[in-house]
Amino acid sequence: MASATSHRQHVRSLSRSTVWTLAGLVALAVFAVLVVGGYALHWRWTGLSGAVTLWDWLEVLALPLAIATAPLLLRHRQRLTRRHHTTIVAVLALFAAFVLAGYLVPWQWTGFRGNTLWDWLQLVLLPLVVAATSWSRTEWRPGRRHVTAATVGLAAFSVLVLAGYLVPMNWTGFTGNTMWDWVKLLLLPLLVPTVLVPVLAEHMSARLSPRNPDAVNDG
Repeated sequence: MASATSHRQHVRSLSRSTVWTLAGLVALAVFAVLVVGGYALHWRWTGLSGAVTLWDWLEVLALPLAIATAPLLLRHRQRLTRRHHTTIVAVLALFAAFVLAGYLVPWQWTGFRGNTLWDWLQLVLLPLVVAATSWSRTEWRPGRRHVTAATVGLAAFSVLVLAGYLVPMNWTGFTGNTMWDWVKLLLLPLLVPTVLVPVLAEHMSARLSPRNPDAVNDG
């Protein structure tokens, strides 16, 4: 009886997986058609043209991609090896170099020029916190060097913020932003690691934990 129940659950799981895979492929195909039609075939109704830069795409996709990736990182973070961590850090470093080139070359299609540090904080702070919190191991505890590095980083950022207001350094984009603007910027990134991700991790652990074998046999 238990084996039959397990087989039905396995088939049901495979069916759901197949449906989601097909739905994802169809969505990607539709998305590709819209992009090609907008940029190459000039379908005006798509709203896509040369005026829609990479920055515009990042504004739309950064947070949804981070949220979509979070459950996968939560589920598989115990299996992440040092090679995976190195790869992720390398990708982030390459993206940082790409952003720098977008400003210095400059590549107009990136849409990076004209955006200040404040704009980048609004764009990437929450997605990075979501991804990083989901990626970190539950049993990890910060050591003295981690606390020291975090303290130094926070102090350096505080000095940068003060300089952005007092010098002022226009590239930071801090001038004109009030305390309320900072609260709105930092509120969700502070709530995600302290409230939302722990709740999601507990929910996923409950769903992924094996069922009581006695309950299965009784069924």
